[in-house]
Amino acid sequence: MTPPRRPEAAAVLADGCLADRVALVTGGGSGIGRATAELLARLGAAVAVTGRREDALNATVESIAAAGGRATAYPCDIREPEAVDTMLDAVLASHERVDLLVNNAGGQFVAPAEQISHNGFRAVTRLNLDATWYVTTQVAARSMIPAGYGKVASVTMTPTRGMPGMAHSSAARAAVESLTRTWAAEWARYGVRTVAVAPGIVHTEGWEKYGLAPEQVARVIPAGRVQAADEVAAVIAFCLSPAGDYITGTTIVADGGINVSAPGSLVD
Repeated sequence: MTPPRRPEAAAVLADGCLADRVALVTGGGSGIGRATAELLARLGAAVAVTGRREDALNATVESIAAAGGRATAYPCDIREPEAVDTMLDAVLASHERVDLLVNNAGGQFVAPAEQISHNGFRAVTRLNLDATWYVTTQVAARSMIPAGYGKVASVTMTPTRGMPGMAHSSAARAAVESLTRTWAAEWARYGVRTVAVAPGIVHTEGWEKYGLAPEQVARVIPAGRVQAADEVAAVIAFCLSPAGDYITGTTIVADGGINVSAPGSLVD
């Protein structure tokens, strides 16, 4: 099944509003990451995409180039600090700075909390929390703080309701939201703004591996449908655009109403 696209979600954003900005998008090879990279490029940013799969990153770059945008791929396993350092060396050598950072890379598996092993828990938190912390603090220290400008948007999860089967990922994403608030307080004096964006159930290639039927899932979503990656990208781009200059230290929930309802469970 081809994931849905909703490019009209970005209609409010003006072409060129991110001109002269350099954006780094983690997990930029597919799903939310690719949709966000494509949109930021369309808005005028020079985009660096990073992730583990070089072929997927190249596909994103080709898509952006075909639309007249600028993008470069930087393969990297962001779980490894040394690999992040090397990747940032290359990005800064090419672009001199990073103005906008999108922490999108993440992953998890569905399992009851009592069945998640220590190694399984650490694998998920290492990617969703540890790597996000390291990438962000290094970008801030090496580029944003010295430049006196920067914006960070981190993709998290619907924040306050319990999510059966997602204890590891929920804990990691909640920690990122806490970091977002602290970063905002610490870095405001340097002109750096940080937000978290918490989508709902997004229909991407990665989501399809769970084997859930979109029409079945839609029954527990007040909006009546699953979310398109374009809709998440539009919220991120809004925060990174001049319209988001006075938004910092908060989590923006864009989940179709799941957080305030959905009493049922999607897993047994």
